[in-house]
Amino acid sequence: MTASLLPVAGVSAASADVKPAVVANTTGTDQLIVTFKAGKTDVSASVAKAHGASVKKTTATGKKILKVDADKAADVLAQLKADPNVESAEFDQILSVDVTTPNDPSYGSQYHLTRIQANSAWDFYTGSTAVKIAIVDTGVDLTHPDLSSKIVAGYNFVSGTTNANDDHGHGTHCAGIAAANTNNSTNGAGVDWNARIMPVKVLNAAGSGYTSDISAGVRWAADNGAKVISMSLGGGSYSASFQADIDYAWGKGAVIVAAAGNNGNTAVQYPANYNNVVSVAATTSTDGKASFSTYGTWVDIAAPGNAILSTARGGGMTTMSGTSMATPVVAGVAGLVWQRYGTSASPATIVNKIHSTADVITGTGSWWIHGRVNAYKAVTL
Repeated sequence: MTASLLPVAGVSAASADVKPAVVANTTGTDQLIVTFKAGKTDVSASVAKAHGASVKKTTATGKKILKVDADKAADVLAQLKADPNVESAEFDQILSVDVTTPNDPSYGSQYHLTRIQANSAWDFYTGSTAVKIAIVDTGVDLTHPDLSSKIVAGYNFVSGTTNANDDHGHGTHCAGIAAANTNNSTNGAGVDWNARIMPVKVLNAAGSGYTSDISAGVRWAADNGAKVISMSLGGGSYSASFQADIDYAWGKGAVIVAAAGNNGNTAVQYPANYNNVVSVAATTSTDGKASFSTYGTWVDIAAPGNAILSTARGGGMTTMSGTSMATPVVAGVAGLVWQRYGTSASPATIVNKIHSTADVITGTGSWWIHGRVNAYKAVTL
């Protein structure tokens, strides 16, 4: 026998001719759960030591949790099962959360998705085709391989046509962040795998547009069934007519999300500061405030917006930074929450859930009100 099997004083170890079966340590645990026979609990430490283990703690039911070397756990378990002082022994197996990992090749480079725990959220909800996310922007690349199959009818308020194709690239990038086709072995992933993308072009090839067109785009999106309206744009000042169209869309059942701005100060920006709009600041991969992000107690929530990899106009992917990128992150989370509650829920229900489940990070309460968005908590808590 090896030294580890020698009996200690007052303890009977397994006899030399016993050949206990060795069970594979499939989870790589370094702990065992051991129940000692009646009257033998007081020798648990001695028995554990004799077999190369140590007692870590005692459970409420009197079981002993033994610490062992993971590489030797299977052999120690077999020895304990054969020990006359032991009633039963088993691995204290390691269990893990089930996290969905899409097969999109660039997913590993999209830090924003794991930062908001989207991968854990996808174990519960991956989005619904009944939800339309309107990208009120420069349009969307209608032929992009990661977007084309998800696009529904849109409108171009710049040209007054139904062709909402992107001639800039900004809208395409935002669309992919919110709802790129996911788990299709192509490019990267979107927050919402299944929501439909509604391209509403209100900005020209230079990336600018009139308030009247943007406001009309919001109303059009609501009239055409958008449950989320994402606006990665801003500037100017308060407009009563724009607020009226925001209120109209809210009344039609849409959650409206807008970028807080990239001024790096606390200056209020519209449409982010309108009533019934979720204003979004940008954070980094380490949950710090992005240096460019507008911030302040008028801003509702934060989301990753620095160096975000997403779909590029003309195909493929590219990296952009801005509160423009943070906004569709929140829009995508809203899509998942809509699936959770159903499209008959109120926009207030969706927004309140997103706000109340945000992670409290540095700056919460001063740079933004509710924290950094958390997709997993938003669909489970």
